[in-house]
Order: sequence, then structure tokens, then C-alpha cells
Amino acid sequence: MKNLITLLVLGMTAIHPVLSQKNFYNFSIYTGYTPGQTPAQAGIILNRQDPMNEFMFNLNEIEKSYVVGFRKNFRFSYPFYGSLGLEYTTLTQNYSGTFTQNRVEGHDEFNVKVTSQLVSLPAGVGVKFGNLDVTNGLMLQYDIKPEMSEDVPMGIEMTKPQVEVGWFAGIGYSFDKVRVGVQYQSSLKRCGHNMLYQQKPMELMNVPGYLRFTVGYSF
Repeated sequence: MKNLITLLVLGMTAIHPVLSQKNFYNFSIYTGYTPGQTPAQAGIILNRQDPMNEFMFNLNEIEKSYVVGFRKNFRFSYPFYGSLGLEYTTLTQNYSGTFTQNRVEGHDEFNVKVTSQLVSLPAGVGVKFGNLDVTNGLMLQYDIKPEMSEDVPMGIEMTKPQVEVGWFAGIGYSFDKVRVGVQYQSSLKRCGHNMLYQQKPMELMNVPGYLRFTVGYSF
């Protein structure tokens, strides 16, 4: 009996990597979490032609967000593979403006919240060593529903959404049909690139980057 149990355990141990390899190339759905962050970068000064209403504009916070998506991996020559997916997430950025001159009346600062509902198409290549995989690539993003709110009317406008390009890199580990991973992704556009004040861009020097933790299931 002990010999039989030992053979069964050894058999399952040998089969497990094979099953993991097979499941890796099936369709998978996944969800993920991106922690909030408070970027540190230099702001920009706007309205210089009107010193009494001149203000410093900056990004204060990027709120935590969640993502859902699915992807398909494609076999290349070992150990390489390709990956193609589709995902959806909501991104909220909180900006602020601080007037450079003391104002006798009115507000000394104002806040702007920008919410984006992003659909992304990530495509990448990677290498797989056993249950461990490393992937990097490019992605196309489109904001299907941009929204902006101001606590003080400033006349800030949003530009028309366009397809944007970004990049990503990540690492994951597969447990049979379940994969856990961590990924870093970034846009090639700077924060505030989609905002205008008096027809002048409000683009900051910061290029947004996000660390994302994911859990996926293959079927």
C-alpha cells in the first residue's frame, strides 16, 4: 500500500508541470488591484499674463483602482510565447491649483477630479521557465468615458479622447489553473495631457506609472 501511495504521489508530481503548461495556453480571465499613489513632481504655473489670477497646477493623488480582463497566450519556440488581451479599468486622478497671490476674496486653491474609463489592448512577448513567466510588451488604450469635475469653476476643458500607447512588464507564477502576478505599466503620455486652460495645455512633467497585482484563472 505504501508503495502504491508513493507511486501515485510521484505520478501527480510529474503530471502537474504538464497540466500547468497546458493551462497556461488556454484562455484566462483575471482581476487586479492597483494601490493608490501620491506622485511627487514639479507643478506648472498657468495664467502668467494675469498675475493676480496666476496659479500653480499639480497632480496630488492617483486613487486605487481595479481591473478586469482576459487574455490568450500563444506558443512560440520554447521558452518564448506571445500574449494578447483585453481589459477594462477606471482611473481617477486628483489635481489641485494654488494661486500664487494672496486673494482677498474667493478661494486660494481649487481641486479638479478627472475620471477615465479605460479599455486596453495589451500585446506582449515573454519567456516561461516551468511555472514562472516573465512578460513585457506594448498596449493600446482608449478612454471611453472621460469625466471632469471642479469644486471652483475655472473653465478647464478636456481634449477629445484618442488612442494612446503604453508599455508594461510583469512576472507571474502559475498554480495549475490559477496564476498570480505583479505588473508595472506606464503610459507614453504625461499627466494632464488631456486638459486645457484657456486653450493652453496643462501637461505636467510626470509620466504616470502603476504597479498592479493580479489573479487569473484559465479555462
